[in-house]
Amino acid sequence: MLQNFIRSAAATAVVAAFASAANAGGFQLTEQSALALGRAYAGVGVDGSDVSGVYYNPATMTLHPGTQMQLGVVGVGLNLDYVGDNGSRENGRKKPEVVPHAYVSHQLTDDAWVGFALTVPFGLSTDYSNDWDQAGDGTSAMIKVIDFNPNVAYKLSDKVSLGAGVSFQYVEAKLGFNWAKHHILGKLPALEQMQIVPANTSKFAPGQSHLKVDGYAWGWNVGMMWTPVDTVRIGLSYRSKVGHSVNGTLKTSNPNLKTVDASVSMDAPAWAMLSAAWDVNDWLSLYGTFRWADWSSFQSLTIESPAVPIPLESKKKWKDTYLMTLGYDAKMSDFWTLRGGIGYETSTISDPTLRTGTIPDADRYWLAIGSSFHWTKNFQTDVAFAHLRGVHERSVYNHTLKGQAVHAGKFRKLDAYLLGVQAQYRF
Repeated sequence: MLQNFIRSAAATAVVAAFASAANAGGFQLTEQSALALGRAYAGVGVDGSDVSGVYYNPATMTLHPGTQMQLGVVGVGLNLDYVGDNGSRENGRKKPEVVPHAYVSHQLTDDAWVGFALTVPFGLSTDYSNDWDQAGDGTSAMIKVIDFNPNVAYKLSDKVSLGAGVSFQYVEAKLGFNWAKHHILGKLPALEQMQIVPANTSKFAPGQSHLKVDGYAWGWNVGMMWTPVDTVRIGLSYRSKVGHSVNGTLKTSNPNLKTVDASVSMDAPAWAMLSAAWDVNDWLSLYGTFRWADWSSFQSLTIESPAVPIPLESKKKWKDTYLMTLGYDAKMSDFWTLRGGIGYETSTISDPTLRTGTIPDADRYWLAIGSSFHWTKNFQTDVAFAHLRGVHERSVYNHTLKGQAVHAGKFRKLDAYLLGVQAQYRF
């Protein structure tokens, strides 16, 4: 009975931590092209300057004759500067992470194309000390989703192209906790004295714990591109939600507890993107992108375990997110193209008392710059840098035994620094 009480409380906390990780807009990685990073992803796909449209909008493969290949990475560094109301300081930045991407597009006929995208559409890492203020809700988080995405495209006419694909996704997550800091598990001795829990319950406190889960799931995507005139291209694309059911174990540092098997179910949200490109003249092109992500459909996350008699569900008050960006390309010479972009992205968090430190979220501004270098007619390299600055509400709250939210501190900075490099070759 005592072990089941502890395991139930631990499982409930895992649900809350995993759910908070899943909701963060920053956890949804837009960075599937180092070139498009240079203009904050304005016009991505319909720009035609690389083949990342295989992922963003498969219809745009019709912009690329013959066979083209692309390989690149985007490095992500975080600055999560937290200050507690008690004067404590902490920063959850881990070593910089690398987000890889690879694409191939091949023209079969005058009207038909096939392509393949290998991307990481979701993923992030944070790492705090084991005794920081919010350690009960998480000390570390590593989550990554690898997406294998074959696509086809067909050119209906000179003005309209269509595309579609399927996605096979593999997800892996590792979460760390220090339950001694948890708002329930950290107060077991006091709860024993108050006779709220049975005597000796604290002997089964999990201590430091680590959850590791993995699994796979399928999804799909579609896209279209309209070219009303030769210098203007408009694209609309949609990627389905992907229902993930991941399995693994929760290991604790307490020798009185055995490893707990766990199964977590959640949906990665659907999203839709509208992008536009305008080739103003031979040296200047302007771009824009608007993306909607359906996070409001993610109302709960469920965990099941043999240690818990009924499935545990965590409900969240999430809202849809929006990304709006504008950018340009300037052809400085046949060798060098300069680009830049700005953007604004909204947070998933409508209730700030639900924010956690392991993977926090906030509204953010984008500021980006990049360049392409055309070494030969068939080979080019692209580099870009972007700064994402978290703004507006960034507070963190603790919760009492009665569920009341108490302000605990604030993130002074929720910033990300992105550096992308890639290479393209046309056969």
